[in-house]
Amino acid sequence: MSTESPQVGQVSADGQFRWNGAEWAPLARGHREPTSWTLPLRRVAAGYLLVSALLSILTTALFVTPATIERSLRASNSNLTADQAHSAAALGYVTGWAVVAIIAAVMLVLAVGSYLGWRWAFWVDLPLLALTSVGVVTNLFALQSPATQSVPQGATILSFLLSVAALALLVWLIVAAVRYGPWAMRRPGVQ
Repeated sequence: MSTESPQVGQVSADGQFRWNGAEWAPLARGHREPTSWTLPLRRVAAGYLLVSALLSILTTALFVTPATIERSLRASNSNLTADQAHSAAALGYVTGWAVVAIIAAVMLVLAVGSYLGWRWAFWVDLPLLALTSVGVVTNLFALQSPATQSVPQGATILSFLLSVAALALLVWLIVAAVRYGPWAMRRPGVQ
């Protein structure tokens, strides 16, 4: 049996108590400690979500208009009448902005949650990044048929690169969760 006295802040071998200098104080349920991965992972996730939200708003504002939507509709379906193409483009424009606004708001909330290390944000980031990673494939198809796109190829290439970044971040989050736990935070007493 060791005769060494515990150091202030030391966690017990079972990971349930911390020495406060006078006694072993219980740790909060679900308490986790940061690793060297924690802060970079949270910052990169928050930065990615912020950039992605801002880029989706900027791309929509600069390149998506009823005229560009109508042009892409006509290129993909030559059987549409002028009235059908016009009304579908108007509806697509309004719907597109509504979807972009909702997605951007969700991404901004998740960026804050990621930066602050909220555990629920980690679990919501995973499926969001998985869905965004699908853009690797869809953007490759979009690059093959630029006439049917309402945004220029440069914006599609940028979207492709963001999708690749989402895939890399997704892999990093999964590895961190398997190795340590959410946000690369490990349970006390576990090395």
